[in-house]
Amino acid sequence: MHSSRELIIAVLLTSCLLTVGCAGFPEPREGLSFEDGLSAEQWFERMLQAHGGDISSDPRDFNLAMTGEWSGLIQRIQPLVTDSGYRISAEERYRPSDNLYVTRHRGPQGIKTVWRRGQEIRVWYDGEPETDARVLAATAMTTDAFELFHFGPSFLARRAVDMTRLAEGREDGRSYPRILVEIRPGFGEAESDRVVAWIDPGTHRLFRVHITLNGFRTTQGAHVDTTFSDYVQMGGYWFPSRFEERVRGPIRIHAHDWQITGRDTDRNWRVEDVAGPEFTGPAAPTASSTADTDN
Repeated sequence: MHSSRELIIAVLLTSCLLTVGCAGFPEPREGLSFEDGLSAEQWFERMLQAHGGDISSDPRDFNLAMTGEWSGLIQRIQPLVTDSGYRISAEERYRPSDNLYVTRHRGPQGIKTVWRRGQEIRVWYDGEPETDARVLAATAMTTDAFELFHFGPSFLARRAVDMTRLAEGREDGRSYPRILVEIRPGFGEAESDRVVAWIDPGTHRLFRVHITLNGFRTTQGAHVDTTFSDYVQMGGYWFPSRFEERVRGPIRIHAHDWQITGRDTDRNWRVEDVAGPEFTGPAAPTASSTADTDN
């Protein structure tokens, strides 16, 4: 079954490449100078503080509810990565100081639970443990990416090994400072990945991230971007509420839209409450909205 899927992926990619051509990942240019005189590291620190600081050592729990919609083409091109039979809505449970991120997805085919702590991953489908190496690799990659999407630059701060300023990006007549960040480890099983952080010049928060996906065989060489909007404040930090994901190379297609439908913090659930396929105790209720919208 997997070999036929991979053949479909190859055919679709070849067809799209012949149609639209290959889009490259942003690269640094020598000799760039910037009027603000700030280094990549200085802009990164501004961005981190604009999000409320580094969440990594916060002992509280942060809880999200979300729902979204996948494009039909990306489901056909990357069925294992999108896993859209299960990944439509979700409840997420995150405790930064424990480096613990757990997601309970729900879709038309059932429920998928993902337990991620450091580089360790556990996956259940409808309560049954999953052992397929390709499923685990794809899930680790997407779970790490969503930790970046939902919890911001603290993820980059923990993994960054190099930062470089790029030429400013422009969209709708506006210029955005951009930082190229190399992270190790990368997303999922990748040894490394690269992330371009677009920074809103007014708020200094993340406007977009543009990332490589080296952690899974059928996404190596691909790159996607995700644009953030409707920031809200919770527990002293700023988090986006709406997301738009696009594949930027080797093809250009819309991939995924989703939004946060509830969030709360400091329930004091135990690690044991999120250790299996079911959430228990204080971790079990749906995340409710207690955040303030950025107007």
